[in-house]
Amino acid sequence: MSNKSRVILLAAFSSFLGPLAANAANHPYQGICEASAAAMVDKSHMAVASDDFSAIMIYERGKPEPVAKFPVDDVTDIEGAARIGDTIFWLTSHSLNSSGEDKKKRKELFATTVSADGTLSGSGEVYRNLRADMAAALKLSEDDLKTHVNIEGLAATPEGHLLIGLRGPVPDNRAIVLELANPMPLVKLGTGDTGSPIITQVVTMDLSDGPGTTGRGVRDIERVGNRYLVLAGSEPDGGNPPPKLFWWDGNADGRVTPGPDADFSGMTPEAIMVWNDHEGEILSDSGGAMIKGVACADKDPPKDAFFPAIDVKF
Repeated sequence: MSNKSRVILLAAFSSFLGPLAANAANHPYQGICEASAAAMVDKSHMAVASDDFSAIMIYERGKPEPVAKFPVDDVTDIEGAARIGDTIFWLTSHSLNSSGEDKKKRKELFATTVSADGTLSGSGEVYRNLRADMAAALKLSEDDLKTHVNIEGLAATPEGHLLIGLRGPVPDNRAIVLELANPMPLVKLGTGDTGSPIITQVVTMDLSDGPGTTGRGVRDIERVGNRYLVLAGSEPDGGNPPPKLFWWDGNADGRVTPGPDADFSGMTPEAIMVWNDHEGEILSDSGGAMIKGVACADKDPPKDAFFPAIDVKF
């Protein structure tokens, strides 16, 4: 996500707590600013990835300082996370970088294992051909898809499949979700054919505000009980319509209903953290926020780097 188009959260404040005071539901997590994906470690801890930081951070729920880090080498733009059993899958954007370059490190599906003590360890192997698989499922060439695609959401199904939500493209004002049926063998975990991705369905959904309005893309998607919470946002960074939550029950025709109310004022919501069937958090990417005169970026985050989150009830 480009810094130019971000909401500048701290423009008039010298302390990172300043802009959060207006909304009591807001609370910050420290250490990084470009939060982009999250998954549960245990009932009180979450793992959070950044657009451009060299580690996955572990936080205790509601506590600002990270309690641990898991290094990730030569990977960038992690945008989705989903847990299946003791395995957390991490997915990068698969998009071109801001200079239009096609970087190998932006095209990764990889896994970590959660141990009994809540630490992460590397697991399996990296899978790097997903963009071509998606292009085939969408009946496009990879060359056509790569200039528009931007993966941002990832969710696990009860069957152990992965749902991949695209921020873009948004053809005919409808967002795209693809179902990947065999993530474990793709990263050389479990059993099965490691070389044959199985995309079982492509679902399109209307995430607009109604007829005649602009459609949104998927910014994240997470399972809550027997349905899915979709965090929707404009396809371009910082554009309209504003972010909004929807419920999807997994139907093949993509019908959605309005989701929980959430005040996203001063936020660029990027990730959903589901704690249980009734409570969760929405995490915001605050990259570009001015912290003591420096625009926060996770390639080299300043000492007071942070990202805000808000609590949501289901």
